[in-house]
Amino acid sequence: MKTLNGIISVLLGLASMYLMFFKAQTDQDIIYGFGVLLMSIIFMCFMLLEERKEEVERLRHIIMKSKGMI
Repeated sequence: MKTLNGIISVLLGLASMYLMFFKAQTDQDIIYGFGVLLMSIIFMCFMLLEERKEEVERLRHIIMKSKGMI
């Protein structure tokens, strides 16, 4: 899921650059570009949450192993 969120984030970032820099003829195009950029940031946050969850699980496993619970 982390990889999928990363891919979506990159694609949305590229789409926002296209909307804001290459297609921006009206203010509405810039607003759409910022909206897409915001969605890209949200998917980056999802990716970071997945990364943090995996790190917590890894550390929990190390602690349990060191205490002899596993």
